[in-house]
Order: sequence, then structure tokens, then C-alpha cells
Amino acid sequence: MKGKINFLVKFLILTLVLFLIWIPVGKAYLLLLAWASKAVLWVMGYQVTLITDGSPIFIYHGAAVGMKDAHLANFNIVPLVALILATPRIEPVRRVKMLVIGMFLLFAMHIIDFVSHFPMYFSGSGIAEIVVIFMAVGEVAVPFVLWFVLAHKEILGNGQ
Repeated sequence: MKGKINFLVKFLILTLVLFLIWIPVGKAYLLLLAWASKAVLWVMGYQVTLITDGSPIFIYHGAAVGMKDAHLANFNIVPLVALILATPRIEPVRRVKMLVIGMFLLFAMHIIDFVSHFPMYFSGSGIAEIVVIFMAVGEVAVPFVLWFVLAHKEILGNGQ
């Protein structure tokens, strides 16, 4: 029981510290996300103009699609990193691999989430609407599911 309480306390402290760090770092992450999303949108056939003065804004057929405060909406990287760092008995190399895999998957998810709004709003795509709804609902759970998938051996106690 003591180990579980130590894990919980460590997780909560790391979450607080990482969230405070995320507030400024998240703005740079948002710019990276905007540029990656622009490339994906181009492949999808949406020729958008990206304005990066302040919060990123995409212009498509005269309509502005903004990302204002999205760095706070995309902060689910924080609990994933905190969970991975707080989990005991993970070898350092494995921990780094878990962080890289988890952060990459969340980054890809954030891109999919953002670009799905374009076919939903501009083309009336029902599939895109399902993706947007799924992302909105699942976004909170994803860091915890990823953590469990990546650290299941340590969580269940049969890690070597």
C-alpha cells in the first residue's frame, strides 16, 4: 500500500511541475503541431494559409480556423510523462523509449484531431465528425491507456 501512495504522490507532484513547465513549452509545441497539420492538410487537399503571428490561425476559403489556447487543450502529454516518470522499476533506457513512443503517438493524435475538423466543417464529412467526437471524448483517457500499454509489466508486477 505504501508503494501505491508513494506512486500517487510522485505522480501528482510531477503533474503539477510538468504542467507549469508546459504552459510556455506548449506554445512551441502548438507551432510544431500547426506546421505538421498544415502538411497533412495539404496532403488531404486543403490548401491553407498558416499565420503564426500569435496563436496559429489557418485560413481556408476565407474562413479562419484558429488554435487559440490549444496548447492547454493538448496538455494530455503532461499526465503521460508524469505517469511514466512516476512508475517505479523501469530501466532508464526503457523509460526513454516509452516517453518517445507515447509522446509521438499523442502528437499524431493531436494532428488527427485538428485536421479532422476541416473535412467535418468544410465538406460535411460524417466520418470526420465521428473522429472529432471520438478524440474529444477519448483525449482524457488516452494518456492513461498509453501508460498502461507501455508499462503493463511494471504495473502488473511481472516486469523483469
